[in-house]
Amino acid sequence: DVTYGWWVGNAVVTNKSSRFIGSHIGHTGLIAFTAGANTLWELARYDPSVPMGHQGMMSINHLATIGLGFDEAGVWTGAGIAFIGIFHLICSMVYGGAALLHSLVFSEDTQNSSGLFADDRPEHRQAKRFKLEWDNPDNQTFILGHHLVFLGVACVWFVEWARIHGIYDPAIGAIRQVNYNLDLTQIWNHQFDFIEIDSLEDVMGGHAFLGFFEIGGGVFHIFTKQIGDYTEFKGSKFLSAEAILSWSLAGIG
Repeated sequence: DVTYGWWVGNAVVTNKSSRFIGSHIGHTGLIAFTAGANTLWELARYDPSVPMGHQGMMSINHLATIGLGFDEAGVWTGAGIAFIGIFHLICSMVYGGAALLHSLVFSEDTQNSSGLFADDRPEHRQAKRFKLEWDNPDNQTFILGHHLVFLGVACVWFVEWARIHGIYDPAIGAIRQVNYNLDLTQIWNHQFDFIEIDSLEDVMGGHAFLGFFEIGGGVFHIFTKQIGDYTEFKGSKFLSAEAILSWSLAGIG
């Protein structure tokens, strides 16, 4: 009972969950290929004697901010850059192969077919819980919870990377280890002026707080149902809230 118009995003893959998955994996593969290819291209033409900003760099300078390619004194070594580029290219091939399988080989609907990944296969029944049901708030909050956990784990990973490996500090022009400052008062005071933060410890503290907060919220959404009565529900409300949260994290980062 499809009620979406042809202009609605992903309307063409309604009731075709395998095609829906394939399109997203394909997008991921394109992103990984672009990142890897651009990193290798920049590495091949990079001149350490010229500032990155004068060479039109986009990938290597972001790697430099997390302490890759340079030593602790900020001197170019190039260590690990080629590996990262090649690793992304390999991942893009894996994603591309998976996208082709879901688009050309697997059944259109992984949950309601007699072919691959059919309903009668017990090992794939868990996948049904992740099938989008726009008019089912419990389904939406279950999926949202998992997304929040992944975002929280990414924040924690970034904080631990800065603490153990170190990131670039523009104030001293070198890479240093940064311990997070989990001061809730500082975090609260910086929620509206985060652009003016000049302390990496405070930045890491904000990421640590967001990481624990998102993981806690994700667990809550996974193991609970929607609170309150709903007379009308639209999945776009949840997706919009998640999009705003993701963009907020990107801005804070």
